[in-house]
Amino acid sequence: MEKLYIEPGIGIGPVKLGMSKNEVEECIRNCSRNLLNKYNNSFYIEKLYKLSYDSSDSVNFIEIDAIGSSDFDCLFNEINVFKTKAEELVEEIDKISKYDREQWDLGFTYHFPELGLTLWRPVIRKADDLKEGWFKELDPEIQEDEMRNLYFRVVSLKSK
Repeated sequence: MEKLYIEPGIGIGPVKLGMSKNEVEECIRNCSRNLLNKYNNSFYIEKLYKLSYDSSDSVNFIEIDAIGSSDFDCLFNEINVFKTKAEELVEEIDKISKYDREQWDLGFTYHFPELGLTLWRPVIRKADDLKEGWFKELDPEIQEDEMRNLYFRVVSLKSK
């Protein structure tokens, strides 16, 4: 399984903050070539990353969605950000660097300003919710979707 390491101030996996558009295109070509045999999809890496550029066309924001996370591990300090429950992940990262307790959408979003790291999920779901009657009455497919909200869906890194 591929491992994409989140390195604050540096990048996520092969895509680095400060890369030019040409460097990103080359990186994506190389990664796609390496992964083409495994995933048979040349657009895999290109679709995996969402990037923003500054006025000098250098990467200043990198985002990865959990949708493809069955194909890779996205790791921060060896902790898988998409396969560790949100509450546990926040607690672990908060030991390293404090999150912004004034974040307006706290619970959905956790921003760690010193790291330039942000975690997001669309719904706040806790393990205790799975024991509630309303949850047990849901169709199994909907339960499965709801259980995904125990985890973050997006991780992003920005230039400090």
